[in-house]
Amino acid sequence: MKNILLFLIVAVFLAACAKNTVELANPDMRSSDKNVATILIAVEGNKERAVRHLVIGTNEAPLDYELYFHDKKISEGFIAVKIPAPSSNIQFKEYSLSGHYGCSRGKAGYGSGSKTITKVTAGKSYFLGTINTDMNTVYNEMPSKLMPEAKSKYHYIPHGEDIEKKTKFKSHISL
Repeated sequence: MKNILLFLIVAVFLAACAKNTVELANPDMRSSDKNVATILIAVEGNKERAVRHLVIGTNEAPLDYELYFHDKKISEGFIAVKIPAPSSNIQFKEYSLSGHYGCSRGKAGYGSGSKTITKVTAGKSYFLGTINTDMNTVYNEMPSKLMPEAKSKYHYIPHGEDIEKKTKFKSHISL
């Protein structure tokens, strides 16, 4: 009986200490922690509204990861997050905005993201999406003006749908 009680106390203690928050990445230093990957989330808008809360979900985090921006809300640039690696199916669960119009509400009570990263590897950087604070939406593409910062500060290598695809149509009319 004592062993069962001791086991339950230890299990409750460990569950209470489970980490459901993540840290912001330092853009000036390459991560020396070999157990994390960097997730980049771009923010763009007119600076009247800013991100105040962000929830990132993965298969490995049953409680999801939460970030709160109490003092300095993000209105432009990147939110760079260190996430345990390997992790799989990384996505925005929700985010909230503050500013001129108060708190924006959308799907599931907040805005949410559409892009999912299948798997992240330790020591690498990945792009999760762009939050547009004007329209309370998420895009899959990184704003072109942020690409140099992503490459230089976060050592990010673009791929796939991270870069907006622009095509030009040529006329094939011969006269």
